[in-house]
Amino acid sequence: MPKRTMLAVVVVLICAAAAAAGYALYAEGERQDGLKIYGSVDMRTVDLAFEEAGRIEEVLVEEGEAVEAGQLLARLEDRRYGIALANAQATLAVRRKELDLLLAGSRKEEIDAARASWKAAEASADLSGRICSRQKKLGRATTEQLVDEACSQARVQRAQALAAKRNLDLLLAGTRIEQIDVARANVALAETMVREAERAWENCALKAPSRGFIRSRLKEKGDMASSAAPVFEMALMQPLWVRAWIDEVNLDKIAPGMKVEVYSDSFPQTPFAGIVGFVSTVAEFTPKTVQTEALRTSLVYEVRVVVEDPQGRLRLGMPATVRIPAEVQ
Repeated sequence: MPKRTMLAVVVVLICAAAAAAGYALYAEGERQDGLKIYGSVDMRTVDLAFEEAGRIEEVLVEEGEAVEAGQLLARLEDRRYGIALANAQATLAVRRKELDLLLAGSRKEEIDAARASWKAAEASADLSGRICSRQKKLGRATTEQLVDEACSQARVQRAQALAAKRNLDLLLAGTRIEQIDVARANVALAETMVREAERAWENCALKAPSRGFIRSRLKEKGDMASSAAPVFEMALMQPLWVRAWIDEVNLDKIAPGMKVEVYSDSFPQTPFAGIVGFVSTVAEFTPKTVQTEALRTSLVYEVRVVVEDPQGRLRLGMPATVRIPAEVQ
Protein backbone atom coordinates (compact mmCIF):
# COMPACT_ATOMS: atom_id res chain seq x y z
CA MET A 1 0.00 0.00 0.00
CA PRO A 2 1.44 3.39 -0.88
CA LYS A 3 2.79 5.44 1.93
CA ARG A 4 0.41 8.37 1.23
CA THR A 5 -2.62 6.05 1.35
CA MET A 6 -1.52 4.58 4.64
CA LEU A 7 -1.06 8.09 6.07
CA ALA A 8 -4.58 9.07 5.01
CA VAL A 9 -6.05 5.98 6.63
CA VAL A 10 -4.18 6.71 9.85
CA VAL A 11 -5.45 10.31 9.88
CA VAL A 12 -9.04 9.12 9.33
CA LEU A 13 -8.73 6.60 12.14
CA ILE A 14 -7.29 9.22 14.48
CA CYS A 15 -10.11 11.63 13.64
CA ALA A 16 -12.71 8.93 14.19
CA ALA A 17 -11.17 8.01 17.53
CA ALA A 18 -11.09 11.65 18.57
CA ALA A 19 -14.74 12.11 17.55
CA ALA A 20 -15.76 9.02 19.45
CA ALA A 21 -13.86 10.16 22.52
CA GLY A 22 -15.37 13.63 22.25
CA TYR A 23 -18.90 12.23 21.93
CA ALA A 24 -18.27 9.92 24.88
CA LEU A 25 -17.08 12.86 26.99
CA TYR A 26 -20.09 14.91 25.87
CA ALA A 27 -22.48 12.08 26.66
CA GLU A 28 -20.85 11.55 30.03
CA GLY A 29 -21.13 15.26 30.78
CA GLU A 30 -24.77 15.23 29.77
CA ARG A 31 -25.33 12.18 31.93
CA GLN A 32 -23.72 13.85 34.94
CA ASP A 33 -25.22 17.31 34.44
CA GLY A 34 -28.66 16.08 33.47
CA LEU A 35 -30.96 17.43 30.82
CA LYS A 36 -31.15 21.20 30.40
CA ILE A 37 -34.07 23.09 28.92
CA TYR A 38 -34.40 26.82 28.43
CA GLY A 39 -37.05 29.47 28.98
CA SER A 40 -37.79 32.48 31.14
CA VAL A 41 -39.59 33.55 34.30
CA ASP A 42 -43.19 33.92 33.18
CA MET A 43 -44.55 37.47 32.94
CA ARG A 44 -48.04 37.50 34.46
CA THR A 45 -49.81 40.78 35.13
CA VAL A 46 -53.31 41.83 36.16
CA ASP A 47 -55.18 45.14 35.95
CA LEU A 48 -56.67 46.06 39.33
CA ALA A 49 -59.83 48.17 39.40
CA PHE A 50 -62.59 48.94 41.89
CA GLU A 51 -65.81 46.97 41.44
CA GLU A 52 -67.81 50.05 42.47
CA ALA A 53 -67.77 53.56 41.04
CA GLY A 54 -66.72 56.63 42.99
CA ARG A 55 -64.01 59.13 43.78
CA ILE A 56 -60.66 57.80 44.98
CA GLU A 57 -60.01 58.91 48.57
CA GLU A 58 -56.46 57.59 48.96
CA VAL A 59 -53.77 55.68 47.04
CA LEU A 60 -51.40 53.85 49.35
CA VAL A 61 -48.66 52.30 47.15
CA GLU A 62 -46.16 53.53 44.59
CA GLU A 63 -44.86 52.09 41.33
CA GLY A 64 -42.27 49.36 41.86
CA GLU A 65 -43.45 48.67 45.41
CA ALA A 66 -43.73 45.03 46.51
CA VAL A 67 -47.09 44.07 47.98
CA GLU A 68 -48.46 41.04 49.80
CA ALA A 69 -51.73 39.19 49.28
CA GLY A 70 -54.63 41.08 50.87
CA GLN A 71 -52.68 44.33 51.29
CA LEU A 72 -54.78 47.49 50.99
CA LEU A 73 -53.76 49.42 47.87
CA ALA A 74 -56.37 52.19 47.51
CA ARG A 75 -59.75 53.26 48.88
CA LEU A 76 -62.87 54.99 47.55
CA GLU A 77 -64.95 57.58 49.37
CA ASP A 78 -67.50 55.27 50.99
CA ARG A 79 -70.04 57.60 52.63
CA ARG A 80 -72.91 56.89 50.23
CA TYR A 81 -72.20 53.15 50.43
CA GLY A 82 -72.35 53.37 54.23
CA ILE A 83 -75.72 55.14 54.03
CA ALA A 84 -77.05 52.46 51.68
CA LEU A 85 -75.88 49.76 54.09
CA ALA A 86 -77.57 51.46 57.08
CA ASN A 87 -80.80 51.79 55.09
CA ALA A 88 -80.73 48.10 54.13
CA GLN A 89 -80.11 47.07 57.75
CA ALA A 90 -83.04 49.23 58.97
CA THR A 91 -85.36 47.71 56.34
CA LEU A 92 -84.33 44.24 57.46
CA ALA A 93 -85.14 45.10 61.09
CA VAL A 94 -88.64 46.28 60.07
CA ARG A 95 -89.31 43.13 58.05
CA ARG A 96 -88.24 40.92 60.94
CA LYS A 97 -90.55 42.75 63.34
CA GLU A 98 -93.46 42.33 60.91
CA LEU A 99 -92.81 38.59 60.80
CA ASP A 100 -92.59 38.42 64.60
CA LEU A 101 -96.00 40.11 64.88
CA LEU A 102 -97.60 37.61 62.53
CA LEU A 103 -96.00 34.63 64.30
CA ALA A 104 -97.06 35.91 67.72
CA GLY A 105 -100.71 36.18 66.63
CA SER A 106 -103.35 38.22 68.48
CA ARG A 107 -102.81 39.27 72.07
CA LYS A 108 -105.17 38.03 74.81
CA GLU A 109 -106.40 41.56 75.39
CA GLU A 110 -107.39 41.89 71.71
CA ILE A 111 -109.30 38.60 71.84
CA ASP A 112 -111.08 39.62 75.07
CA ALA A 113 -112.07 42.97 73.54
CA ALA A 114 -113.41 41.25 70.39
CA ARG A 115 -115.41 38.80 72.51
CA ALA A 116 -116.90 41.64 74.53
CA SER A 117 -117.84 43.52 71.34
CA TRP A 118 -119.54 40.41 69.98
CA LYS A 119 -121.54 39.87 73.17
CA ALA A 120 -122.63 43.53 73.20
CA ALA A 121 -123.70 43.26 69.56
CA GLU A 122 -125.64 40.06 70.34
CA ALA A 123 -127.45 41.77 73.22
CA SER A 124 -128.39 44.74 71.02
CA ALA A 125 -129.61 42.40 68.29
CA ASP A 126 -131.79 40.45 70.78
CA LEU A 127 -133.31 43.66 72.10
CA SER A 128 -134.04 44.96 68.61
CA GLY A 129 -135.62 41.62 67.71
CA ARG A 130 -137.97 41.72 70.71
CA ILE A 131 -138.97 45.32 69.91
CA CYS A 132 -139.75 44.28 66.33
CA SER A 133 -141.95 41.42 67.59
CA ARG A 134 -143.85 43.70 70.01
CA GLN A 135 -144.55 46.24 67.28
CA LYS A 136 -145.98 43.53 65.06
CA LYS A 137 -148.31 42.29 67.90
CA LEU A 138 -149.73 45.77 68.59
CA GLY A 139 -151.79 45.61 65.43
CA ARG A 140 -153.83 48.79 64.94
CA ALA A 141 -152.27 50.31 68.10
CA THR A 142 -149.19 51.15 66.07
CA THR A 143 -148.36 52.22 62.55
CA GLU A 144 -146.67 50.41 59.70
CA GLN A 145 -143.84 52.93 59.79
CA LEU A 146 -143.00 52.15 63.42
CA VAL A 147 -143.09 48.43 62.66
CA ASP A 148 -140.76 48.85 59.67
CA GLU A 149 -138.33 51.00 61.67
CA ALA A 150 -138.20 48.53 64.55
CA CYS A 151 -137.72 45.48 62.31
CA SER A 152 -135.12 47.24 60.17
CA GLN A 153 -133.17 48.17 63.29
CA ALA A 154 -133.32 44.55 64.39
CA ARG A 155 -131.83 43.35 61.08
CA VAL A 156 -129.00 45.91 61.31
CA GLN A 157 -128.18 44.87 64.88
CA ARG A 158 -128.16 41.19 63.87
CA ALA A 159 -125.72 41.90 61.01
CA GLN A 160 -123.43 43.82 63.34
CA ALA A 161 -123.46 40.94 65.80
CA LEU A 162 -122.54 38.53 63.00
CA ALA A 163 -119.62 40.77 61.94
CA ALA A 164 -118.35 40.92 65.53
CA LYS A 165 -118.53 37.12 65.72
CA ARG A 166 -116.53 36.78 62.48
CA ASN A 167 -113.87 39.18 63.79
CA LEU A 168 -113.56 37.13 66.98
CA ASP A 169 -113.22 33.92 64.94
CA LEU A 170 -110.38 35.46 62.90
CA LEU A 171 -108.49 36.44 66.03
CA LEU A 172 -108.94 32.98 67.52
CA ALA A 173 -107.82 31.25 64.28
CA GLY A 174 -104.55 33.25 64.19
CA THR A 175 -102.55 34.46 61.17
CA ARG A 176 -102.97 32.79 57.80
CA ILE A 177 -100.01 30.68 56.69
CA GLU A 178 -99.90 32.58 53.39
CA GLN A 179 -99.36 35.88 55.25
CA ILE A 180 -96.53 34.32 57.23
CA ASP A 181 -94.92 33.00 54.02
CA VAL A 182 -95.08 36.48 52.47
CA ALA A 183 -93.48 37.99 55.59
CA ARG A 184 -90.70 35.40 55.52
CA ALA A 185 -90.05 36.13 51.85
CA ASN A 186 -89.81 39.85 52.67
CA VAL A 187 -87.25 39.06 55.38
CA ALA A 188 -85.17 36.96 52.94
CA LEU A 189 -85.30 39.78 50.38
CA ALA A 190 -84.18 42.32 52.98
CA GLU A 191 -81.29 40.04 54.03
CA THR A 192 -80.17 39.82 50.41
CA MET A 193 -80.21 43.60 50.14
CA VAL A 194 -78.07 43.87 53.28
CA ARG A 195 -75.50 41.44 51.86
CA GLU A 196 -75.38 43.37 48.60
CA ALA A 197 -74.91 46.66 50.48
CA GLU A 198 -72.14 45.09 52.59
CA ARG A 199 -70.42 43.80 49.45
CA ALA A 200 -70.55 47.24 47.81
CA TRP A 201 -69.22 48.93 50.97
CA GLU A 202 -66.37 46.40 51.35
CA ASN A 203 -65.42 46.83 47.68
CA CYS A 204 -64.57 50.45 48.35
CA ALA A 205 -61.22 49.00 49.46
CA LEU A 206 -58.94 47.74 46.67
CA LYS A 207 -56.65 44.92 47.85
CA ALA A 208 -53.85 42.91 46.25
CA PRO A 209 -55.02 39.48 45.04
CA SER A 210 -51.63 37.86 45.71
CA ARG A 211 -47.96 38.64 46.29
CA GLY A 212 -46.36 40.77 43.59
CA PHE A 213 -45.25 44.29 42.79
CA ILE A 214 -46.87 47.37 41.29
CA ARG A 215 -45.76 47.93 37.70
CA SER A 216 -47.91 50.99 36.95
CA ARG A 217 -49.99 53.42 39.02
CA LEU A 218 -52.73 54.64 36.70
CA LYS A 219 -54.99 56.71 39.01
CA GLU A 220 -54.41 59.29 41.72
CA LYS A 221 -56.33 60.63 44.72
CA GLY A 222 -59.39 62.56 43.56
CA ASP A 223 -59.76 60.68 40.27
CA MET A 224 -63.08 59.03 39.45
CA ALA A 225 -62.85 55.24 39.39
CA SER A 226 -65.03 52.47 38.00
CA SER A 227 -64.80 48.78 37.12
CA ALA A 228 -63.71 49.74 33.59
CA ALA A 229 -60.86 52.01 34.72
CA PRO A 230 -57.84 50.17 36.23
CA VAL A 231 -56.03 51.85 39.10
CA PHE A 232 -52.89 49.65 39.04
CA GLU A 233 -51.12 47.19 36.80
CA MET A 234 -49.70 44.50 39.05
CA ALA A 235 -47.14 41.78 38.30
CA LEU A 236 -47.94 38.50 40.04
CA MET A 237 -45.11 36.77 41.90
CA GLN A 238 -46.99 33.96 43.61
CA PRO A 239 -46.84 31.33 42.40
CA LEU A 240 -43.67 32.08 40.42
CA TRP A 241 -43.49 30.19 37.13
CA VAL A 242 -40.74 29.45 34.67
CA ARG A 243 -42.03 28.69 31.18
CA ALA A 244 -39.55 26.50 29.26
CA TRP A 245 -39.58 24.22 26.21
CA ILE A 246 -38.40 20.66 25.65
CA ASP A 247 -37.95 18.78 22.38
CA GLU A 248 -39.80 15.59 21.55
CA VAL A 249 -36.71 13.39 21.87
CA ASN A 250 -36.43 14.21 25.60
CA LEU A 251 -40.16 14.40 26.32
CA ASP A 252 -40.11 11.09 28.21
CA LYS A 253 -37.52 12.50 30.64
CA ILE A 254 -39.87 14.98 32.27
CA ALA A 255 -43.26 14.65 33.99
CA PRO A 256 -45.51 16.71 36.27
CA GLY A 257 -44.44 16.55 39.92
CA MET A 258 -40.76 16.03 39.07
CA LYS A 259 -38.27 18.05 41.15
CA VAL A 260 -35.86 20.18 39.10
CA GLU A 261 -33.33 22.98 39.55
CA VAL A 262 -33.63 26.42 38.00
CA TYR A 263 -30.65 28.68 37.23
CA SER A 264 -30.49 32.27 36.02
CA ASP A 265 -27.65 34.23 34.46
CA SER A 266 -27.72 36.61 37.43
CA PHE A 267 -27.17 33.74 39.89
CA PRO A 268 -25.37 31.05 37.86
CA GLN A 269 -24.10 29.20 40.93
CA THR A 270 -27.38 29.35 42.88
CA PRO A 271 -29.98 26.69 42.10
CA PHE A 272 -33.63 27.49 42.77
CA ALA A 273 -35.80 24.52 43.71
CA GLY A 274 -38.66 23.87 41.33
CA ILE A 275 -41.40 21.37 40.60
CA VAL A 276 -42.75 20.58 37.15
CA GLY A 277 -46.38 21.58 37.22
CA PHE A 278 -47.44 21.16 33.62
CA VAL A 279 -46.20 19.59 30.37
CA SER A 280 -48.12 20.59 27.27
CA THR A 281 -49.77 17.94 25.10
CA VAL A 282 -49.51 20.12 21.98
CA ALA A 283 -46.29 20.77 20.07
CA GLU A 284 -45.31 24.27 18.93
CA PHE A 285 -42.36 26.05 17.36
CA THR A 286 -39.63 27.24 19.70
CA PRO A 287 -40.36 30.88 20.67
CA LYS A 288 -37.79 33.36 19.36
CA THR A 289 -37.12 34.56 22.89
CA VAL A 290 -35.66 31.18 23.86
CA GLN A 291 -32.02 30.47 23.03
CA THR A 292 -31.34 26.74 22.72
CA GLU A 293 -28.71 24.60 21.10
CA ALA A 294 -31.32 23.00 18.86
CA LEU A 295 -32.57 24.44 15.59
CA ARG A 296 -35.24 27.10 15.90
CA THR A 297 -37.47 25.31 13.43
CA SER A 298 -37.73 22.20 15.61
CA LEU A 299 -40.98 21.50 17.42
CA VAL A 300 -40.99 21.65 21.21
CA TYR A 301 -43.45 21.21 24.08
CA GLU A 302 -44.12 23.82 26.73
CA VAL A 303 -43.11 23.02 30.30
CA ARG A 304 -44.26 25.06 33.28
CA VAL A 305 -42.13 24.91 36.43
CA VAL A 306 -43.23 26.33 39.78
CA VAL A 307 -40.15 27.90 41.41
CA GLU A 308 -39.41 28.60 45.06
CA ASP A 309 -37.80 32.02 45.53
CA PRO A 310 -38.31 33.07 49.17
CA GLN A 311 -35.69 35.83 48.94
CA GLY A 312 -37.28 37.38 45.85
CA ARG A 313 -34.18 37.35 43.66
CA LEU A 314 -35.81 36.29 40.39
CA ARG A 315 -37.48 38.90 38.19
CA LEU A 316 -40.28 38.47 35.69
CA GLY A 317 -39.06 37.93 32.14
CA MET A 318 -35.58 36.86 33.32
CA PRO A 319 -34.00 34.08 31.15
CA ALA A 320 -33.80 30.80 33.02
CA THR A 321 -32.29 27.35 32.61
CA VAL A 322 -34.11 24.32 33.99
CA ARG A 323 -31.90 21.35 34.83
CA ILE A 324 -33.40 17.92 35.26
CA PRO A 325 -30.94 15.91 37.38
CA ALA A 326 -29.66 12.73 35.72
CA GLU A 327 -30.69 10.55 38.68
CA VAL A 328 -34.40 11.35 38.18
CA GLN A 329 -34.44 10.75 34.40
